[in-house]
Amino acid sequence: MWFVILVEIPISSTIFHQKRFFRLQCTYSDRAIIKNRLEEPMNVPGRIIALFLLSAFLISSGISLFVNSLHHDSGQRYLQAAGLVFVVLFIAIAGKLLHYQQALSRAKQNLDEAQQLAGLGSWERDLATGRGYWSENCYRLFNLSSNSPVPSMEEFFLMIHDEDRESVRETVMGTIRVSGCYEVKYRLDNDAGNRTFLSRGKVMLDGTGQPVTMVGSIQDITHKQRRDQFREGLLKQKDLFISRLGHDLKTPLTPLVALLPLVRSRIDDKRQLELLDLCINNVSYISSLVAKTLLLGRLATSDEVSAGRMNIQLSALVESVISCAPDAVRDHVAIDNFISPDVAVRGNRVELEELFSQLLNNAAKFSPQGSSVVVVARCEGDMVAIDVRDSGIGLFPEEMVHIFEDFYKADPSRHLLGSCGLGLTICRRIVESHGGRISASSPGRDGGTTISFTLEAGGSV
Repeated sequence: MWFVILVEIPISSTIFHQKRFFRLQCTYSDRAIIKNRLEEPMNVPGRIIALFLLSAFLISSGISLFVNSLHHDSGQRYLQAAGLVFVVLFIAIAGKLLHYQQALSRAKQNLDEAQQLAGLGSWERDLATGRGYWSENCYRLFNLSSNSPVPSMEEFFLMIHDEDRESVRETVMGTIRVSGCYEVKYRLDNDAGNRTFLSRGKVMLDGTGQPVTMVGSIQDITHKQRRDQFREGLLKQKDLFISRLGHDLKTPLTPLVALLPLVRSRIDDKRQLELLDLCINNVSYISSLVAKTLLLGRLATSDEVSAGRMNIQLSALVESVISCAPDAVRDHVAIDNFISPDVAVRGNRVELEELFSQLLNNAAKFSPQGSSVVVVARCEGDMVAIDVRDSGIGLFPEEMVHIFEDFYKADPSRHLLGSCGLGLTICRRIVESHGGRISASSPGRDGGTTISFTLEAGGSV
């Protein structure tokens, strides 16, 4: 594509009569070249000097035109006045273009610095010609000189590690065929840093729906990936430690749980009974804590949830949990199951029974005597939304943020031995392992609490 800038300047009356012209011709044949040339910060001083010299020349010519116009007839004066107006307009336009050029240069520099900080590069490729454009940081990420031409698509594929090359090629070419988007990770061939990159791309369509270009980004995610792997390793070590600790504590607790009630039945002294009751309560608390800790460890390391999933009638499952609830729970509150028999979920039955058992026990524990706990469910697309509502002590907004964290106890009453702060943590783990989400809501203190969560909808049972 050719662009021609034609500037006609009458320099003096003699030159004007001879109708001499100055022609400035700029030729560009490639859009990528235009982009690179316009975005080079080093060219700005040269443009400033050129525009300054040209403006000085035009100003002197304008003054000459004005002076000469005083010694010519009216016809020539009008013509020379028009030339003077043209000179002034050209200077104004040149100043505006210079302003935009400086703004473009600053924006390009800021973008380049931002991409360096993020380890990010942007690119574009014309699907018809195969020509491409890379940002400055793209070249840096690939250890290439910014003066080198943009690699062709095949040259780009050859830069990728042998083990990742074909998968990247299939992903990119498949995206072009369907005019869609893609996201792919890969490594570079012969890369000393063994870096990992995340590339995203999207096919852009013209007005007729035909693919014309592909645009995208590339990001160095090596450090993030290593941090994630390190964090996952620490989490696995933590879960393994909790599991081993739970088993080590469970062994000496077993005889204490069995023998202390037997010893109590053989003692009549009131003071000794009080001491034994204190021991029994503490042993029961530790036993409950160990059991829940072991359950947390199992949820974190076991694949039983995904392996044992089945379609389950939700109403029947909740009724089974209610019937197996301790007498202390059923005598303390009334549990109302308002789930329709038509609602089914898909999940691991053992884990879901544990989920509802924990929620119902927790609701009863912090609800007043004779109040009710309500369980409702509704279908929302491919998920089932479930609410467990109580009329208990409620929660403040700051408590709802932390209520599902390990060992968190919001209310001072929860520091008693009846609560170890792991019940809702177990619920969160079970729900998330089933692909759902869980949250708590409450109007405030003494307003009751609603635990809401989602589970995958199941088929007919």
